[in-house]
Amino acid sequence: MYRAATEPNTPNLQGHERIVAEQNAGATLAMWTGLGSILCLLLSCFLGSLQLGGGRLEISVAILAVLLIASVILYFLPAKRDERWYLVCSLLNHAGIGLAVLLLLDLLGLEIRLLNLAASGLPAAAILFGTVMFYLSAEERLRGKLLWWGLGVLAAICAVAGLKYYFENTEFWLCTAICALLSCSALGALIWANKDPENRSVYQGLAVGSFSIYLLLLAAAAVALILAASGSGSSNRSSRNKKGGLLDKLKGSGDSANGGSGSLLGGLFGVRSTRGVRRRRGFYFPTYLWYYTPYTRYAAINRMAGMSDPERELARERYRRRRMIMLAVVAVIVVAVIGAAVVYGGR
Repeated sequence: MYRAATEPNTPNLQGHERIVAEQNAGATLAMWTGLGSILCLLLSCFLGSLQLGGGRLEISVAILAVLLIASVILYFLPAKRDERWYLVCSLLNHAGIGLAVLLLLDLLGLEIRLLNLAASGLPAAAILFGTVMFYLSAEERLRGKLLWWGLGVLAAICAVAGLKYYFENTEFWLCTAICALLSCSALGALIWANKDPENRSVYQGLAVGSFSIYLLLLAAAAVALILAASGSGSSNRSSRNKKGGLLDKLKGSGDSANGGSGSLLGGLFGVRSTRGVRRRRGFYFPTYLWYYTPYTRYAAINRMAGMSDPERELARERYRRRRMIMLAVVAVIVVAVIGAAVVYGGR
C-alpha cells in the first residue's frame, strides 16, 4: 500500500536505469546505516561517561551477550525468508559495537572527553557521506572506482588513527579508528552487493560487516582484559584504582562473554547463498537520487517529448552545471569537517 501511494512520485525507470536506481538506493542505505552506527557508538560512549550505577560493566557484558545471541538467531532464521531482517541484525550489532567500545575504553583506562569524542566521528562520517554523494553523481565508468577510492581513504584514516593512538593513547584517536572501520564496513557491503546485484543483497553485506566488527571489538576487549588480569599493567594499578576495581570484578566473567567468537565469524562468512531470501523487487526510489545520477538523468532528457536537439543539449548542460556545483559544495564540506575535527580533537 505504501509503495503504491508513492509510485506517482517515482520516475519511470527502464532497463539499465532500474539497475542503477537499485544501486543508488543501496548506496543511500549503506550511507545512513554507516552514519547511524557512528552516532550509536558515540552516544553509547557518552552515556557510559555519565557513570550511572556501580555495576555498569557487568551489565554491559550481559547485554553484549544477549545482543550477539539475538542477532545470530535473526541472521540464520527469519532473515532467510525476508532480507529486511538483515537490517535488524545490523542495528543489534551496532548497538553491541557501541557497548563493546565503551567496555574497551574502560579496560584501557581512557578518559572520555565529550567534545573530543564527538569530533572523533566526523572524519569517517564526512568521507562516507562524500563518497556516496560523489558515487550518486558520477558518470557510469567512475562509479565503481569511487567506492574503492573512498574505501582506501577510510582504511588510511583507520591506520593513521591507530598509529596516533599508539603514541598518544587518547580516546579521540581510538574512536576515530573504530568509526573509520564502521564506514569501511558500509562501503565494503555496497561493493560486495554491486558485484552481483541479482544474487547479493546489501542488507546481508551490512549484517555480515557489522558482525565482523562486533566480534573484532569483543576480541580486542578480551585481549585487553587478559593482559590486565595477567599483571601486565600492575605497575600502573595504583594510579588507576577505579579502573582496576572494575577489571577485578570482570576477571572471572570476561573470558566467558567473549569466548567462541571465532567460530561464529566462520559460520557467518560460510553462508554464501542467498537463494532462500525473498528479495523485494519493488521499492520506493527518491526522486532526488534519480535527478543527480547522470545515466538516468540523461536518459530522461532524451525521452522528453516536444524538445529539439538544441533544447535537450541545453537541459543537459544545465544539469551538468548544477551537478558540479553540488559536488563542489560537498567537497568543501568534507574537507572543512575533517580539518576541524583533526585540529580540535587531536589536541
